[in-house]
Amino acid sequence: MNKMKCPNCNLDLIELYPGINQCPQCKKFFKEKEEPIKEKEKETELEFTPGKWFMSHTAIERKYEEADEGIIINKNQDNMLASIICHSPGLSEDKYIRLSWFKTSSNMHSGMIKIDDELELRNLINALNLIMNDFDENFNPIDKEKFQAKINKDFLPEKEARNILKFDGKKCLNCGGIMFKKKNEKYYSCERCGEIIVVVEGNPIYNIPSDKLKLIYAQNFPVNFYIPYVGITYKWFMAEWKAIVIICNPENPENKWLRFYWWDRDLNQYIRSNVLVGTSLTNILSWKARKGSGTTNLYEKSLIPKIIDALEKCKNKLNWK
Repeated sequence: MNKMKCPNCNLDLIELYPGINQCPQCKKFFKEKEEPIKEKEKETELEFTPGKWFMSHTAIERKYEEADEGIIINKNQDNMLASIICHSPGLSEDKYIRLSWFKTSSNMHSGMIKIDDELELRNLINALNLIMNDFDENFNPIDKEKFQAKINKDFLPEKEARNILKFDGKKCLNCGGIMFKKKNEKYYSCERCGEIIVVVEGNPIYNIPSDKLKLIYAQNFPVNFYIPYVGITYKWFMAEWKAIVIICNPENPENKWLRFYWWDRDLNQYIRSNVLVGTSLTNILSWKARKGSGTTNLYEKSLIPKIIDALEKCKNKLNWK
């Protein structure tokens, strides 16, 4: 390492203390220059954009919903991802969060999920945090051997509902009132609060309260075309199922990504049909992708913290717990 020289005498300086040098001839002191510490670049803080912008620049249809305000989470040349607080026309107090994907070129709707209440939102955020902790940037388990033990290969929400809530065939699970079985024996109905419990293949099925739903890794999902590697159910009602699932293309199973799934099924069709109780109901009660939910893929794990941040900010705006 070259020694510092005195600018006046052109002699090598003598180090007295670390960083402090002196010229042997003119006796002047010199301090070594310190390399400036580079500040870590701060990520742009997510901020709210007025709802009017989303209504005029995206394909949100006013006749179905109105945007109050939202946060643009990420935008690239192909897609824009945003968390938007919305309400139904004429019901300004009935607010929900819409996690939305748009095509950048036209800002047309590409995909979405709707988050109805604070319990569902809490489950989704907790599920995303689990993915953050257990998977690497390519959505592979960080510790594959330990992770395999976390997967419940037999998990089925309908079965889980019966484990969580014990229905005796008499008392309503919602209000405690008396439930009556209807003539076609396909469902029970509470005359006090109107709660319905559907009977499928001899077993009652009912909503799992979101605060009682176990956020566990499972593989039994109604995913078409792609292969579900593993996922977490964060909402399960009799006719509505939401989950985040790591999937892959069967032609390239090593290439994984995360997808937000939203399925539903028509229980009214089952109740009104002539299908007999106990008959196989594979077709009539099959889960189908929610109409209009579109494509909700997430290819970059690094976006998950931003999604969580945006959802937390929307939660605070709504005064959800």
